[in-house]
Amino acid sequence: MSGLGMLVRCYEGMRNWRAFTLLAIAIVCGGMCASLAGALAMQAGVLFGGVGLLIAVTVYLAGINGAGLLLLDQADRRPLRGMGAAFLGGLHGTWTSFLAFLLLGLGLVCVVLAMYLLSLLTRIPGVGTLFAFLLAGPGAVALAFCYGLLAIGTPLMLVAVWRGAGVLGAIGRAVDIVVKRPLDALLHFVVLTILVVPVAVFVIGLLTLTSTLSLSIFSGGGAGSILGAMGGGYGYGGMRGPFDGLMNQLQSAGAASASIGVVMLVLVALFVLVGMFGYIMIHDSLGAGLDTHAEDRLRGGVSQIKRKLAEHRPQPQAAVQPTATAPARMCSSCGTRLQGDDRFCGDCGTPA
Repeated sequence: MSGLGMLVRCYEGMRNWRAFTLLAIAIVCGGMCASLAGALAMQAGVLFGGVGLLIAVTVYLAGINGAGLLLLDQADRRPLRGMGAAFLGGLHGTWTSFLAFLLLGLGLVCVVLAMYLLSLLTRIPGVGTLFAFLLAGPGAVALAFCYGLLAIGTPLMLVAVWRGAGVLGAIGRAVDIVVKRPLDALLHFVVLTILVVPVAVFVIGLLTLTSTLSLSIFSGGGAGSILGAMGGGYGYGGMRGPFDGLMNQLQSAGAASASIGVVMLVLVALFVLVGMFGYIMIHDSLGAGLDTHAEDRLRGGVSQIKRKLAEHRPQPQAAVQPTATAPARMCSSCGTRLQGDDRFCGDCGTPA
């Protein structure tokens, strides 16, 4: 099966239980780390919260990259590697992915900054409206291209990382696919979205609906049980009974909510896995036979920047040697300092 029809096979990713287990664990642990980061930010400050958030992002990326490596084994029809090896490989790819995301973000910031600098032309009296007319439309097109490149190219960049590409190689591969085959990339992206998103919305929506009933059952019966516990408490234990029942009710509700949250995250991991397998097929299909020049241009640009920086780097200067000076002449009789052309001492008259 080739072309767009191959994307129907994206649901075969569900059969890779190792990838699903690794991704589900990473998403659940990452969610817990993110919640802990929020609590730390409120209790200990933004710095500790930022560290916790960085750990959460690392866990997410390690799980996604590890699951991606297992999906690559499935797509290439190779024996699946162990979960430990996949996790270590995911950790290795996390740094590459993080740097690639950082470079993409810096690129978007540079585009926005360039647009801001161009917008200063619109403040020139008399011709500002002309510049606004000439620049606003192309600026919207440039931003649309950048956001489209991020939306479609970012998953392709991750697949390139799983294929062993470096930072510049992964970015160059994604840019080449999106720029040289934009219509194919867009159509594949839309078809994959249509295949995955409606099913995910239906299943998650159904689970959200049923979780309300499940929460009311396993949290102790809902508000009616709370009122019943309070009413019964007055007959059996004075004031202590109602509050004990209320606390038990709240604890049960919290535990039930946490359980439903974990199930939701696992379900999200399942559909993320399907999308990842679909993007592997898109990357391999559109990248086949494609001449990649973006990586070479990126490397050339980086080398040129390094060369310019090296040329303008301050060079060490040779130390200035002090000039030798003739020793001072002193009068042999009274010790008075003599000038260079003195023949007699000015104080005692002794010949120099």
